[in-house]
Amino acid sequence: MSAAQAEGIPPAQTFHLGIGLQDTGWHPGSWFRIPGAQEIFTSQYWADLALAAEAGGLDFVTFEDSLGLQRHGQLDASLVASWLGARTSKIGLIPTLTTTHTEPFHVSKNLATLDHISAGRAGWQVEVSRTEAESRLFGRDRPPAELLPEDSEPWLAELYAESEQAVEVVRRLWDSWEDDAEIRDAATGRFVDREKLHYIDYQGSRFSVKGPSITPRPPQGQPVVSYQGTSEPVIKAAATSADLLFVEAPQRSLAGELLKTVRETERIFGRSGAPLQVYADLTVLVEDSDENAQFRWAGLEEANGSDWSPAGELVAGSAAAVADVVAIYQDLGFAGVRLKPAEHARDLSSIAELLVPELARREIFTPVDEPQQLRRRLGLGEAPNRHSAEQKHHDAALVGDAA
Repeated sequence: MSAAQAEGIPPAQTFHLGIGLQDTGWHPGSWFRIPGAQEIFTSQYWADLALAAEAGGLDFVTFEDSLGLQRHGQLDASLVASWLGARTSKIGLIPTLTTTHTEPFHVSKNLATLDHISAGRAGWQVEVSRTEAESRLFGRDRPPAELLPEDSEPWLAELYAESEQAVEVVRRLWDSWEDDAEIRDAATGRFVDREKLHYIDYQGSRFSVKGPSITPRPPQGQPVVSYQGTSEPVIKAAATSADLLFVEAPQRSLAGELLKTVRETERIFGRSGAPLQVYADLTVLVEDSDENAQFRWAGLEEANGSDWSPAGELVAGSAAAVADVVAIYQDLGFAGVRLKPAEHARDLSSIAELLVPELARREIFTPVDEPQQLRRRLGLGEAPNRHSAEQKHHDAALVGDAA
């Protein structure tokens, strides 16, 4: 019996593997080892990374982004993902878009466009903007710092509560076109059946949105929605609004407890449908031997000028050593891991060429080598339109059963 089964946590049916991308890599020393400082602002750089991950058969890549200046500047994650959508064919693309200073109507259209361009491989990593400096970029008022200090629990709770409403608005806008709303009849001049376009008429404490969207429903119906973090507001927002949650366990011994906290939060807030898929974040440096891995890590530390450690677990070693750690998270009951390469220029190819075959040999991870929509690839199931006759009949039946 696995540790997950002993704790009453249902094991994931299929273990998934993703990549988290951030400029030159997650180790800050990676910036000083890239051949050209401007390389990360080129299309070829991002295409090479995404195609390497796709060649390795990984499930998805996430793209970090924020509305504040990060290290050395960054491109817009959603635009990078859209550009890659037409240049990849299998891998899921999950850009970060913030909800704090971005209208949900624009977010819904942006991600629906990505889903159309990528033939159903889009996702969304929901993020918030926490600082007063970011608020000033948009001329937006925020509560006085003495009332809600940045990163305080009340301030974070406020931001993530807003994000939950934003996700709800976006999901309703994705459903505002029924799947067969488009007629495209040139003879009659009718492009759309207006009876199958729906006002969402959303009224919340933070948003009032009439709708409908101006973009047809995404191929997936509902692109995959994710959060990242371990704070109470993040877990609550993910449990009520998302499909995936990425977490960094401060210690491996606490990972199982973290997973139990997520399940308890789902129970408290009455999550319906499939459980939240929880992924462990691992910062990795992969080489052909442990000795070579330690040598390269020392080079990154030297380039950085100081020692660095991630918030979650770090694994620097051979493919076998990294696979040992991945197997532990599978045994704990996580849906998968998101690998954060220490140095993109080296680790993407090492993951694809060394680690993935080792995980496949152990039957931990099975690379997918054919195109399919991201929801299906992750086992999330179909996303019926809330306005379809079938879904209305299903909802009415549930109400009748409850009565």
